[in-house]
Amino acid sequence: MTHLESSVAPLWHMIGDKSAGGRGRCATRWYLLGCLIAALTACPLHASGRKKTDVVYMKNGDKITCEIRSLSQGQLTIKQDYANSTVVLDWLKVDHIESSQRFVVIDTKGHSASGKLSETASDQILSIEEITQEHIPHADVVGIQETGKTFFESLQGDVDLGLSFAQSNAQKNLTVQGDLSYQGKKDIASMSISSQFASQKQVNNTNETTAKTGFFRELRKSNWYAGGIANFLSSSEQQIDLQTTLGGALAIRPIYTNKTNVAFIAGLAYTDQRDASDTTATAANHSLNAAGAVQFSTFRFDAISFDTTIWVYPGLTTPGRVRMTFNEDIYYKFYRDFYIRGSFYDNYDNRPVEGAPSNNLGFTSTLGWSFR
Repeated sequence: MTHLESSVAPLWHMIGDKSAGGRGRCATRWYLLGCLIAALTACPLHASGRKKTDVVYMKNGDKITCEIRSLSQGQLTIKQDYANSTVVLDWLKVDHIESSQRFVVIDTKGHSASGKLSETASDQILSIEEITQEHIPHADVVGIQETGKTFFESLQGDVDLGLSFAQSNAQKNLTVQGDLSYQGKKDIASMSISSQFASQKQVNNTNETTAKTGFFRELRKSNWYAGGIANFLSSSEQQIDLQTTLGGALAIRPIYTNKTNVAFIAGLAYTDQRDASDTTATAANHSLNAAGAVQFSTFRFDAISFDTTIWVYPGLTTPGRVRMTFNEDIYYKFYRDFYIRGSFYDNYDNRPVEGAPSNNLGFTSTLGWSFR
């Protein structure tokens, strides 16, 4: 057995917590992780069969013949015929583009248009031509996505892993995280899953698994969206086997640019909480709650990116109870699509299970890979 195998094997053994409550939490963790792994393996490894006849003109005079894949977070992803991997270009340094392929194009107001693309250096206006022709200023284009692809081929996301082992106290830590997102002409979908497992000599094993999913559809031609949310939590520290929150919500993106995204979500949600065995609840396990979220992202080409998400659930049928989840992710891309992520999380409940803490917070560092 290699050194890496000897470090990893104890981590997987510790996941199989044999206690009564541990078996329930273990099944929950594997189910949530299974959903993520199934989605990740279905989408990123595909080869495009279309001809690479799109043209990208750079502001320095370079002309690149390629296949335009996508534009997201100020990064234009292309694939050249003579390259074995994709190339990412800074959208701010792109002068104009041309393509006979059909794309979905998103502007800063969240409006979308689909069709063939044409643009000239003189007017800096991107024309999207289908049955009718629409025009978007080059500086206002924040999203480009190929059409004619399957749902899985249109997904963008990332997956990362963190491992650590200390021989002195046999402390072992494993972190697995992943994100998926989909942007269609009218629809937005996202899924985020994070799991942390920890084991130490003479101390109970701990685990924390969260999953947040959402699907929203544009309301007419505006930056308002309506849809549903499904959020899940399993925490040994707070003695929660599975906390399920399902609801409907409205969302708005008041700021949506190539540098910064801000979104607000508000709605109603039903929560079902299954506590660990031999625990005493201090609040109802079934409740109707208000649900609100703030999502903030800021990014720069070839630099550090920040993602912040806060969810708050004030109780309606359990007045006075408030739950909150906070996530802060910092990404540093060091080589092509590989990055280092630092994540801080906090799960708060002002009426936790008796004997459990109100806050469960932590920090993880992982190595990951993104795809688009």
